[in-house]
Amino acid sequence: MKNIQLTATVQQNRLYQQLPSASGIELVGDSYYVVGDDSPFLYQLDEQYNLTQRHVLFDTADFATGRIPKSLKPDLEGMAHFKYGRDEMLLLLGSGASTARNRAFLVNITDGMVVQELDLSRLYTFLKQVLRIEAEGVLNLEGLSMDDTYTYMMQRGLGTGTNMLLRFDSNDFKGFLMNNDEIPPVAVYHFALPEMGGDMAGFSGAYALDDRLFFTASVESTQNAIEDGEVQGSMVGMIDLNALPYATDAANPLQVPTVQLTNSDGSVYKGKAESLVVKSRTGDTYDVVVVSDDDLGGSELLELQLEVRE
Repeated sequence: MKNIQLTATVQQNRLYQQLPSASGIELVGDSYYVVGDDSPFLYQLDEQYNLTQRHVLFDTADFATGRIPKSLKPDLEGMAHFKYGRDEMLLLLGSGASTARNRAFLVNITDGMVVQELDLSRLYTFLKQVLRIEAEGVLNLEGLSMDDTYTYMMQRGLGTGTNMLLRFDSNDFKGFLMNNDEIPPVAVYHFALPEMGGDMAGFSGAYALDDRLFFTASVESTQNAIEDGEVQGSMVGMIDLNALPYATDAANPLQVPTVQLTNSDGSVYKGKAESLVVKSRTGDTYDVVVVSDDDLGGSELLELQLEVRE
């Protein structure tokens, strides 16, 4: 196994008071799309990160206070871009932590941002069986990424539970989404992330590029997937997708490189990093855009320079 070191430098950051609880980000063409876990809108940003539009995903009646109540929100925690025929699509994925969170939304960017709601209860029941989850609030899908070959979902570990990567064949997964085909087989991989303040970091976002899967993770003092807890810190990490054969043993999860996010003065960044997208790559230097959630109704965008050293 290679010994990989990561360094992350914050280039700029931006606060958004009118974009609540950012939980996912994607880059399609020259637009960034951001989803919040308690908002009925998909937010669109330009290349300079200015908020330009918001697109309705579902009924806005429960958004009167500016945030959907916790018991009602679909908890859209993952978002991925994929192509289907000629169409550029976004999949927005509920966390699966409760019945209200078993929904997903397909957005057809090419066809005027047409939105289709999906009920993924069948998929989430299958995943609970695969992961041997019986209790409510333990399944917690917090990251999603799709490339031409595979679809990746991140199960956020809680307490002493390990963080897991779920991998599907992308063509089969698209068939399930678009044509209601059978649920495709899934491969499960196990990972060990660092601890802070006695709490283990948990996956929160994913982005696949070439043979690497970049992820965000955060440390939050909570024992279930529904209640928020105090944020101890956030990090960015990387999984070498060629090393997945070393991550099949739940009793011996694979350790992967991470770097903690810090402020310009060196202090710990206390925002909850929720997702990321790689904007560009030059050799082993990546320009990365991260969105974070302050759990108070606001969001922050961070532009990072991430260096990977082997």
